[in-house]
Amino acid sequence: MRNSERGDGKLGLFIMILVLAAIVYVLVKVVPPRINAYEFKDYMETYARTESWSRSPEQIKKDMLQKAVMLDLPITEKQIEVNKGNAAIEIKATFDVPVDLKVYKLNLHYDFRQTADHY
Repeated sequence: MRNSERGDGKLGLFIMILVLAAIVYVLVKVVPPRINAYEFKDYMETYARTESWSRSPEQIKKDMLQKAVMLDLPITEKQIEVNKGNAAIEIKATFDVPVDLKVYKLNLHYDFRQTADHY
């Protein structure tokens, strides 16, 4: 074996490891906020169907904000809208979750809307 042929595969392996590390880094930064956002959406759906009928719109907003804080989501009171009628309720939440990937700032945008009818 000639000396010039040694180590030909090492550069490719190094690049592959860097690409895999970058993918893992992005997943570690992006997946937890997405999971939290969809857990918030599930909470909104369950809340709209069960607990919302005995609560005022102000109390519903307060409960939504408490859940957002628990999930570390950057939601303000202005981003939550509650419309409650005699037979239906609608809860809306529109927010962005910023993710810093060091070389790029990613904004995950969510526009959740849950409705429930009371029969």
